[in-house]
This record gives sequence, C-alpha cells and structure tokens, in this order.
Amino acid sequence: MNATYLSILTLRSPPGRLDDALQQFMDNQVLQTCRDAVPGFLSGRLLRSQDDPNQACVICEWVDQEAFEQWMTSPRRGSGGSARIFEPAGRSALFEVVQVLSR
Repeated sequence: MNATYLSILTLRSPPGRLDDALQQFMDNQVLQTCRDAVPGFLSGRLLRSQDDPNQACVICEWVDQEAFEQWMTSPRRGSGGSARIFEPAGRSALFEVVQVLSR
C-alpha cells in the first residue's frame, strides 16, 4: 500500500457563530486554495461537530508528508485576514494512514 497522510485541524468559533464561520470558510475557498497551491493535495473535508456547537474540523489527505509541509509553509495559507471568524488555528496534526477499510 502506498502511504497517504491525513492532517486534522480543529477549529473553534465564538459562541453561536459556527454557521457564519463555516460559511466564511467556504466563501474564502480555503480547501480550493489548498488544492490549487499544493499538487500533493488529494482531498479535503470541512466537518461540523455533533458534540460541540462551536467546533469544526478540517481533514485533508496528502500524497506524502512533504506535500503537507508545502501547505503549512505556503504564503497562501491563512490568508483569511483579521475578519476571520474562526479563532486562530494552530498547526494541523499529521497522521500516516496505516489501514483503510471500505465497504
């Protein structure tokens, strides 16, 4: 199996602002920017927490660790500006996929 990597980033919005923050994330085309900036980007998902009304998560799949690092150092990353609703995010956690099971 060729190794792939998943990055996981947890995002928080101010109380009651998650819908606005999610919409802003989509309007700013963050995942599209990531895809266009890094050839090693495979897929991305924006998730809404079902347990915390102010939390979201971004999961991206990468061909290798180098592709992930290219995104983390890209000048196009984090260009949301000061009007960004989500609290400033830290570094994504990176995981190597060791097993995949699909139906």
